[in-house]
Amino acid sequence: MDTRLISRRSALKSALVTTAGLAAPALDGGARAQGKNELVFVGFGGAYQEGQAKALFESFEKETGVKIVQTTGVEIAKLKAQVESKNVEWDIICLPDRLRAPAVKDGLLEKLDYSRFSTADLIKDTVTEFCCGAVTLAMQLCYNPQAFGGGKMPSGWLDFWNTKDFPGRRALYANPAYTLEFALIATGVPKDKLYPLDVEKALKTLEVFKKDGVWWTQFPQVEQILTNKEAVMSPWTRGVTAQLAGKPINVSYDGAAISYEGWVIPKGSKNYDNAMKFIAFATQPKPQAELVKYISFGPSNNKALPLIDANVAKLLPSDPENYKKGFLFSGAYWGDNLAKVTERFNEWRVG
Repeated sequence: MDTRLISRRSALKSALVTTAGLAAPALDGGARAQGKNELVFVGFGGAYQEGQAKALFESFEKETGVKIVQTTGVEIAKLKAQVESKNVEWDIICLPDRLRAPAVKDGLLEKLDYSRFSTADLIKDTVTEFCCGAVTLAMQLCYNPQAFGGGKMPSGWLDFWNTKDFPGRRALYANPAYTLEFALIATGVPKDKLYPLDVEKALKTLEVFKKDGVWWTQFPQVEQILTNKEAVMSPWTRGVTAQLAGKPINVSYDGAAISYEGWVIPKGSKNYDNAMKFIAFATQPKPQAELVKYISFGPSNNKALPLIDANVAKLLPSDPENYKKGFLFSGAYWGDNLAKVTERFNEWRVG
């Protein structure tokens, strides 16, 4: 995967992709015409999708005989084009809040049929008309402890902006979602008073990193950025996974954005029945606990927690203590404001 970072002048072009999701090289050369006994899944690539394949897709194929064809490059603009042209290539997507809300608003998703399986053990807030919770996750402060020589370690977004006591370059997500929230927390805005976001205040706070920050666009980039010490800290969703894998990366849940990804079916999917069958399978306790072995996101099924190693479970965003330290990311806000805030953010990036 190309991990070269975008320049300031190319930021606008790259950010147009991140407006709707993170593009990545396709695993199957792009989605192909679906067969009756297969599903086309589009994901975000990297370790996360590799884990989904091992924990979910392979087991589902063995149990049902339904083959899952993988591709990458989740883009709401492309999904909208598929739906409007009635030529839908994808069957199943695991969408985060910031993308799910606009997809629902634009009528791009099928309603889910919950008569086919029980949702009694799933986290209630993750079960909606168009989406069934897959994982809980946290966009949190991640840092390389080796960069601080065994001294005091950063613990929150105030430390992220404190370059005097914690010297070194910062890496930042080249997308307004999450980035603006963290900037406002650093200015002292209470976590429960973030929304609606004061966009201009957040952008002013980010000015200090505008020129010298390492701006990334794809989630798998961050591990290399931190381990190579190209930057000493960054917001990221996969820090716990890296830490458990023995990488020199630590995490803090203070001020973390807690959200969830959920299974959705594109409007007009040619394989609705098999997609529903997959969602029923993927939300069971055993597959969810298995996924944690590859990517340390929290399960949406409460009965999966006892199946997870206790030393791992305490590091997940679903742990009560971790959850209290963060804030609930507002997919509703971003559903209504993603386009206009992203346009303003992109203007600021190249200005």
